[in-house]
Amino acid sequence: MDFDDIPELSADTLALLQSFLGEKQELDDRFAKLQGNADAEFETQKITMDCFQEDWQLSQFWYSEATSDFIASRALKNTQQGEKIAFISSPSAYVAFRNMAPERAIDAYVFEFDKRFDLFKQQFVFYDFNRPLGFSKVEEMKGMFKFIVADPPFLNEDCLSQTMETAQHIAAEDALIMIDTGAVMEELANKLVGAKITGFHPEHGGGLSNEFRCYTTFEDDKLKWI
Repeated sequence: MDFDDIPELSADTLALLQSFLGEKQELDDRFAKLQGNADAEFETQKITMDCFQEDWQLSQFWYSEATSDFIASRALKNTQQGEKIAFISSPSAYVAFRNMAPERAIDAYVFEFDKRFDLFKQQFVFYDFNRPLGFSKVEEMKGMFKFIVADPPFLNEDCLSQTMETAQHIAAEDALIMIDTGAVMEELANKLVGAKITGFHPEHGGGLSNEFRCYTTFEDDKLKWI
């Protein structure tokens, strides 16, 4: 190989690369420290999404703090102590809920493909939308959840349909369902579970070009159909 033919990075590009690698290492170190904490310490400390770097290969785009808090507040508003809440492929809203209502942490579960979230131990359910009824305790969780938040990771019919198959299986008879996904999914969301478009516009911290909307099977004082 002729090394003279290998292009050199400009000083600006090299600086950006070094900055990116430095930030990634910092995040990796922070997460490793979090994993290494004793159980007692973990249960008492506040976990934020800053501990989890987005993995774009998994189509991970975390909500903005305002969006996460709003979704968490709707789950809190529409359930009582002891009623179970499922966050399907929506870890940032789950983390917001834990921080908003730590006394309700035992009521909330995060269904997620990313095994970093097994930090949450018994509240973590490994979930692959390609196997909508393939998660552990699938029969035990049938009809268990009063409130379900779902953010299918991909904007296509199969992903939403399979995610809703999971939601319908775990939903209690009087369950409330909130779907946060692309505007192009409006008709399918209504067809699958009767969810209607609301005036709430979910936003992502890094920004996304796709228009996102919120669909629900219910209304409350801050969430209205349009």
